[in-house]
Amino acid sequence: MATKFTIFAEDEGQRRQIERALLEAAGCVLAGTTLPVPQPFIGGDALLRLVQNQAAEAALVALPENGPGMDAACALITWLRSNFAQMAVMAVGPLEPSVMIVAAMRAGACEYLERPLHADAVAEAVARAAGQKQALVRSNVRGKLIAVLGARGGCGATTVAVNLALAMQAQRRQSDAPVLLLDAAPLGHAALHLNLKPQFGFADLLGSSGRLDAALLQTLLARHASGIDLLAGPAAPLPALSGEGGQSGWLELLLTLRPLVVADLSARLDRLTQTILARADRILLVAQSDMVTLWSAAKVQQYLNRTEHLRLEMILNRQGAAPAVDDDAVASLTGVPVLGKLPNAPALLMRAIERGQPPALKANHDFGSSFRDLASLLLGRPAPRRRWLPFLRPHAVQS
Repeated sequence: MATKFTIFAEDEGQRRQIERALLEAAGCVLAGTTLPVPQPFIGGDALLRLVQNQAAEAALVALPENGPGMDAACALITWLRSNFAQMAVMAVGPLEPSVMIVAAMRAGACEYLERPLHADAVAEAVARAAGQKQALVRSNVRGKLIAVLGARGGCGATTVAVNLALAMQAQRRQSDAPVLLLDAAPLGHAALHLNLKPQFGFADLLGSSGRLDAALLQTLLARHASGIDLLAGPAAPLPALSGEGGQSGWLELLLTLRPLVVADLSARLDRLTQTILARADRILLVAQSDMVTLWSAAKVQQYLNRTEHLRLEMILNRQGAAPAVDDDAVASLTGVPVLGKLPNAPALLMRAIERGQPPALKANHDFGSSFRDLASLLLGRPAPRRRWLPFLRPHAVQS
């Protein structure tokens, strides 16, 4: 089936040349008349209807030579990506100056084609875009999202998220894509736990959510030696989220591309947290058994369930550091059932963080074994047999 193109061009000579190359390209057709690039670019319902009526699968935007026209063309590319998520938006322009290429790609163009445009270049670009689209279609099963939230700061939510992601990575099917660890904490520390120094991260994703695709996402990730991918947390508090940050398009893309996503929210309680929790398959609330933390857990549960019912499950961390409490009493006090418990191992964790070697990677300690059991339970698989009593409580798991 031929790919239908909408063309945007101001210059008459450019318009004719692009139309001629497109008609000569195999498997490409014009969706309708060439549309102008409005200057200044505003968008609006009129242009939206024009593009919708052409029902194109791809767009070619001719970049003009002058500065104001270039700004309008880049704004048009971003607008197309935001309003037509399935459309392949390509820019056509000169290879020099290179700033034009950078500007177009940052605006959201999936391809930059040299002017004058050649038919074979169009055909190759269409083939690449079709390959990316088919990859998304093949992944028609939505991935599982595990959200990890702290009852208060310092409960160990990041430690739980990092080690759980590593344990799930070790148990994933070989054919699956790597587990994605999303560090959405107010200040990201997951990279420290993994001894990684990422160049990009979650803040860059939120700033690019209107043009995010599989290729751009891959450039934002840092790969750990274990195989997991980290989307690193911010080095400074994020500004108040705009409409894009609160929307879930970027999250749905992550879940389309990855079968398992573990999100570390730490003690964050804002619009971003609500966006992630609303789409989470499991929500783990990390707490400790002291009364201050349990009181905070109860308040967090009440706050999150003001407008919708979320099913939280508690992980009691650092067992032995505070007096033992009855699980049923914890559930009664906080409104959150206890899923499992983790041992208190401060010296082990301090060394692990300093060396960037999480305990889940070690097979000779109860702390790492507990995470492997937790991963098995969340994945619906039987935990390995052990001669010691596991810290997790399988009977507390609810599917």
